[in-house]
Amino acid sequence: MPRAWYNTDRARSTAKRIGIFFLVIFAFWISSFVPILSSFFHAIEGGTYQAGSLLGRATSRLFANEDSLSAQLNVCTDRLTASTVLAASSEADAREVQEWRTLMGYVARTNVKGVAARIIARDTPEESVVTIDRGEVAGVRVGAAVVIGDGTLFGIVNSVNTTSATVRLTEDPKSAIPGAILGKQKTIGLVTGQGGALLSMEYIPQDTLLALHDIVVTSGLSGSLTQGIVIGTVTNILATPSAPFISATISTVHDPREWTTVFVLPYPEEIL
Repeated sequence: MPRAWYNTDRARSTAKRIGIFFLVIFAFWISSFVPILSSFFHAIEGGTYQAGSLLGRATSRLFANEDSLSAQLNVCTDRLTASTVLAASSEADAREVQEWRTLMGYVARTNVKGVAARIIARDTPEESVVTIDRGEVAGVRVGAAVVIGDGTLFGIVNSVNTTSATVRLTEDPKSAIPGAILGKQKTIGLVTGQGGALLSMEYIPQDTLLALHDIVVTSGLSGSLTQGIVIGTVTNILATPSAPFISATISTVHDPREWTTVFVLPYPEEIL
């Protein structure tokens, strides 16, 4: 008898729990039709889903194997490299566009004829020489002046091939260009390269009126260079009373190492 009573009481307890469970489910179902309660339960459901998603991603990262993390790091590194290259390329393109604009402004202002070219190779350890992508077919001749920017002397054509040419820069030690002061006809010295950004002007007569910041231009007496092409400005004067000549340091207007586009002027004979 006691055992039968125990079994009956246990069955009632179990039935009661099952009834409560279904009653709760039924209550949730009914409440879903009530707008306010429906929004509340949806908010709880959404929050629970987001929390589960975050927990799942965190767990996945925590227990990811080393190879997977390494692969992700490599992908990030590759993307960073690609972005850096793209940014550098964009900067170089913008720089070249600006160079072309400056050159075309110079051509339009002076109405000078010539050949626009791009530098495709730079100097050797022994010489300051560059190669441009225009040559004999385009009308480039040995001895022609090459300018950059707003008409500043860059160098002189040293050799010419069919579709390319080499240019010896003014900074090259083998470069020697007769110079004068802007606005004066008289040649006052020989501008030579020093293998750097600065040039030297030698053989200047002692009685020459020379001052700092004077603009030095080609004198036109070299045969291949027209008169008045800007070379640079005087930044230092070295004078010794007992010496027959004085010398000066000339600073170029533009750093030739920064330019990638040039303009080859016509040979003086072709201008006539």
